[in-house]
Amino acid sequence: MKIRYLLLGTIFVGVAICLFFSDLDRYIRSFTYCILMGSSKGKDIIFFGLIGLFFVLLSFSWEKIDNLSKSGNYYLKMVTFITTISIILPLSLEIILRLNLGLDIFTIFIIPDPNYATTSLLHSHIFKSVVGSIISSTMINVPSGIHTGNSLVSYVPWIAKVIVIILPTLFVMSCLSLRNRLFPSKILLIFSLTCVTIGIVDGNLFANPTIIGIYGILIVLFDEMYFDYIFAELFRNKKMLNCFIKRRKIYRLEKNKSRFKTIFKRAVPHVVLILIIVLRLTLSFTCSNQEYYEVDLIEPNLDDLNLNNLSSNLDGLEVKSFSYEDNKLKIRLDSNYNEEFLTNKLAKVLSNRCSGFSLSWNTYSYFRYYPNE
Repeated sequence: MKIRYLLLGTIFVGVAICLFFSDLDRYIRSFTYCILMGSSKGKDIIFFGLIGLFFVLLSFSWEKIDNLSKSGNYYLKMVTFITTISIILPLSLEIILRLNLGLDIFTIFIIPDPNYATTSLLHSHIFKSVVGSIISSTMINVPSGIHTGNSLVSYVPWIAKVIVIILPTLFVMSCLSLRNRLFPSKILLIFSLTCVTIGIVDGNLFANPTIIGIYGILIVLFDEMYFDYIFAELFRNKKMLNCFIKRRKIYRLEKNKSRFKTIFKRAVPHVVLILIIVLRLTLSFTCSNQEYYEVDLIEPNLDDLNLNNLSSNLDGLEVKSFSYEDNKLKIRLDSNYNEEFLTNKLAKVLSNRCSGFSLSWNTYSYFRYYPNE
């Protein structure tokens, strides 16, 4: 048993337990905010708990079991494959969900009741709603600050339930992928695997934890030895440097791999990172509607909304036009609102007035200040 891993794991799991039973998450939010894309109590608990669990498992000698003939990189490739499937599926389901409801693809879909929940191509909560519904049904009291997103589950295609198979499979493959690696790669991989697991459930491809996780996984997969070497040189760790030299001889990098192939492999993680960020920004800005916000209400309560004075019923939001057809109320609002502010405000004013609604994107609005409420 490796005591250092057990100690680290116990500390991280202890932090997760403390977060679950207290409000300490507000004190660590400055650390987790950027990594977990906004962060929340639920994501903070999973972040520390999962890292701790990885360390605890590493403290045992399971990674040296002889009947596991495959290398750590084999299982890491399996992790990459599962992650890819877990990214493609929710994006496809986001499109299917909107097509089923007759909504535009490039919109945020919001459920105001009974619990506020949103989902979009840029930040998908498809899998989160399935996991959240399981948590809500199995836990008597879900602590405040943990947002399950289970209000969405009735609109999500049934195939999204495959996440209950994906998550345990991903965890097992992740554990096996840590086998026979040097300490620096293990640390990076544990952090990356934790981030990508959180990102798959909450946010999908364009969420910060997913991007960070994919980047770290690809660094280990394509450039592990060089990463270990830099770490060993930086901290002048002779034992690790000697281990690196032995591994380099085993792999015979200098003889069997050309310099071009080595450079190409090292470039893969950085290229993938850039491509994801560029795709995220491209979708955000090119699919934005700067002229007006379009809001589509599903199964609206017209008596409560009062179409003769719609603006006052929407708490003073400036209505440019509206129309009603196919049991949907289409409203165009002035574009001079911050998107996040408008999303939250509409969720409040439309509570108990419709089953759900969609809101068009306007990423440019984030460059403006919030209007006074």
